Amino acid sequence: MIWHYFPIGMRFPVADFSEQTRRACWKVAFSAAFASDVSQTGLYEACESFDPVTQSPVYICIICYVGIKQSRAAGEKLHSLDALMTRLCLYKPLVQANDLESFGPYPILGEIDATNAIRPNEAGAAFIPTETPEPMKPSEGFRILIAPDSMKGVCDAERFSRVLGTAAADHGFRVQRMPVADGGEGTVRSLVAGTNGRYDTVVCEDLNGERVNMLVGVIPGPVAVIEAADAVGFSRKTKHIPPIEHRSSFGVGMLIRKTLDLGYRKIWIGLGGSLTADLGLGALHALGVRFTGTDGEEIIPCPETLSKIMNIDRTGLDPRIAQTELILLYDVAAPLLGENGTLKVLGTQNGAKPEQIDAWEREFTRLVPVIGGDPLLPGSGAGGGLGFALMSVGGTLQKGTDRVSDSIGIESALREADFVITGGGSFDLQSIRFEKASAAVVERFSNADRPGCLIVGRLGLDSASLLRDHPKLKSVVVCPVEEEPYEEAVRGAFERSILPMIGKDVANTGKM
Repeated sequence: MIWHYFPIGMRFPVADFSEQTRRACWKVAFSAAFASDVSQTGLYEACESFDPVTQSPVYICIICYVGIKQSRAAGEKLHSLDALMTRLCLYKPLVQANDLESFGPYPILGEIDATNAIRPNEAGAAFIPTETPEPMKPSEGFRILIAPDSMKGVCDAERFSRVLGTAAADHGFRVQRMPVADGGEGTVRSLVAGTNGRYDTVVCEDLNGERVNMLVGVIPGPVAVIEAADAVGFSRKTKHIPPIEHRSSFGVGMLIRKTLDLGYRKIWIGLGGSLTADLGLGALHALGVRFTGTDGEEIIPCPETLSKIMNIDRTGLDPRIAQTELILLYDVAAPLLGENGTLKVLGTQNGAKPEQIDAWEREFTRLVPVIGGDPLLPGSGAGGGLGFALMSVGGTLQKGTDRVSDSIGIESALREADFVITGGGSFDLQSIRFEKASAAVVERFSNADRPGCLIVGRLGLDSASLLRDHPKLKSVVVCPVEEEPYEEAVRGAFERSILPMIGKDVANTGKM
């Protein structure tokens, strides 16, 4: 008769072995056995086995099946259980032999009898439970932090995290959802969700000059949070969007004024996601600043009229601005001017032609002394120059990823997590260079020594180099959501690519 050892449990380096890990390992092994209704098996332990994957000694608990046919049938049944896929150390028998002596140093601790009851012997009585444990999923207790950015044009970060969270919870994992943002689209919703805040609604003009409802998030402080993207960005993108030379950031200034009307004197403004390139002068215009030409005629600012502006009159600036703390959250650290400036880096993707970029760069340079401020500060170019313009009326630039992440408590969540999932619509060199939201999460879970993965709609760089540069990043999953309903695409990506990889991480680390 051929005997098989099937190792069911988790790998623990011998250096970390303790009675506590021994008990924890056996709890999982017994739960696995009962979940599969296996009976008439022997119970063994291997205290100094050798793991060929990690090349180190390990502790493994073993359930032994008698008889080749029974072993094969029981093994197949155990392997098919979703509950076991994250707990099996190996998927083949560890030892095959014709007699018990060949099992060498592995002591028998008892058996599971025909009624599925545990019958420990004297050696196993000290720590083998005498009562039938409740069948458990190995994923129970394994905590996944889901902290994605939005998939622009498809779904916001809240919905993205909800789809991933539901998929993970359906497989028995403990889930914490924490949608993130970087000062661009989704900043308001991320901060409100992460701080148990609330929403106000105001009516402002969008890029087309139409009056629409816009959100004002209210978080503890109280602090009002608004987004340029909500007024003049991707959130309001329509088929009839004006050409970039005619677009104005006026709606952002109007949104600030409406927020002041609600009584708030601490306002955080997400600058990212704007589709404008008017140096933020449209926003200043909405706040009461006048722009005039050579003969004193008033100029309505937009990229096309920048060359006509010669003077700025701040006497009409809303006096409440001086009494208000304006925090300007930038999503990209681009300065206003230079080869790394806003027009050179972001102008083309917002619809500007090369000749327009060159012409507007000259006008930005000419107007800088008139407006006043440092055009080389990181973030001054955010929002097509919104950062620079709002600095001139007292605003303070801050990196959006840091302010949002710190406010929602992501560091605390990382300490509690066993695995982290982040992602967004696109990930490329700019994501890393400017530390966009998902890239910032990768850096944070790496610094916290937590494993994680990235799920994106489009990957614009080599995944091998990304994984090499970030050892805690275990996988990059590309999920082209345009090919099918995004909920199905995201869930499918989780189950095909992320779930097996999480199972491998659980088996390799011994976390429960």
